[in-house]
Amino acid sequence: MALTRKQIFRSTLTQAFLVGFLSFTQPGIYAAIANLGAGGQATTRTWNVSTVILNAMAVVLGPISALFANTFGLRPTLFIGCIGHTIYSASLYYNTKTGNQAFILAASVLLGISGAAFWMSEGAIVMSYPEKSRKGLFIGIWQMLNKFGGVISGAVVFAMNYSGKKKGQVSLNTYIALFSIQCTGPFFALLLSPPEKVIRKDNTRVETNVVKDGLKQMGKRYLGLLRKKEIILLLPILVVNTWYKTWQSNFMTHNFSVRARALNVLLTALIGGAVDLGGGTFLDCQKISVGSRAKISWLFIIFFESGFYIWGFIVQKHLAHSTDTLDWATGMYYYNTYVPMQIFKIPTEFVFNWVFWVVSVQEFSSEENAYISGLIRAVESFGSMLSFLAGVTNGNDMVNLSVAAGVFWAAVPSVTYLVFKIIRTTHINPESAIVQNKKSGEIVEITEEID
Repeated sequence: MALTRKQIFRSTLTQAFLVGFLSFTQPGIYAAIANLGAGGQATTRTWNVSTVILNAMAVVLGPISALFANTFGLRPTLFIGCIGHTIYSASLYYNTKTGNQAFILAASVLLGISGAAFWMSEGAIVMSYPEKSRKGLFIGIWQMLNKFGGVISGAVVFAMNYSGKKKGQVSLNTYIALFSIQCTGPFFALLLSPPEKVIRKDNTRVETNVVKDGLKQMGKRYLGLLRKKEIILLLPILVVNTWYKTWQSNFMTHNFSVRARALNVLLTALIGGAVDLGGGTFLDCQKISVGSRAKISWLFIIFFESGFYIWGFIVQKHLAHSTDTLDWATGMYYYNTYVPMQIFKIPTEFVFNWVFWVVSVQEFSSEENAYISGLIRAVESFGSMLSFLAGVTNGNDMVNLSVAAGVFWAAVPSVTYLVFKIIRTTHINPESAIVQNKKSGEIVEITEEID
């Protein structure tokens, strides 16, 4: 029987594309600016300071935004979350044009407020909406479309700055183009379906996340989550997951031409999108148990991300005293440096999706997922704040790289214990374990466990 328009519109696949398009217009474009190197600035200090400010705001407001979402709903929260990204891009344009830093720093505060709501909401959606067998696909579509923003903006950036062989600022038209894309975001937020109206392929229900908790109840929920081993053991990798970006951003700005940095934006998006889909396909492979998928993927992350840091030490040592600007016209060392950096984006991209998949397969309730997402985003922002704070106080690229490598390897034991000892079964969540029989209308409870 053909699907009705309502079934198509409310389907989890449509919701995945909608939240993906939202991510494309907001954090996707923001990431494209970041990947250009220091927000397109000739120096890194302004970018690092503004990043510290917005992440500090997100640390505090990420958990609180979950309370807002569980009171008023995920869709209004996402709509509000779209405000900060567009104003932040406008501030970068103004900063580059006039040299005035006041606007960019004020915009960082606003992005920290609205961005915390946005990042929490999209995380809660990707953990709550998809069917058990399509969680990897949902996460993959979400993040692939996030990178699609980078493909479009990366192409724009590269075309506008193709002639920029020297280090310096990007074209002002770059910010106008990116700002225009971000202004479409709120329209996609209004199209999203509330959890209780989502139609899953397997007929399981998604319960509403609106529970109208107070501050006291919110505190109790967070304390309860922090007692769960499957949450607490993931926190170290959440703290350190973005530390490499400080070194990467500074390394690109200090050593590469504008057009090389612009190409980096485009390649980051293309490689990241391929990893999102490929990784999501593997994580949904029903021929392999959940536990085995978690083990294989985690060992892949450890092996390749360790290789990334070892390679980074070799390259950084070689360039420590170099004042040359690397560009594809300067010789083979550009390629020997630039190409491995692109390859090693595979594990650093995959680990982000992997964390959300690990949490989502454990089937928490919709209101719990909002709080879990708020906690994940706060911890991620805390780690990002520390890493960029290190970038502000220390301009030595080798030191930043060493710290990033050290904190990653320090996080490996706890996550390895989680993967090999804890992720064997999932607790049954009532909202995902209730199925309505199509013919009789009878409600049937499932007691299946995930191996």
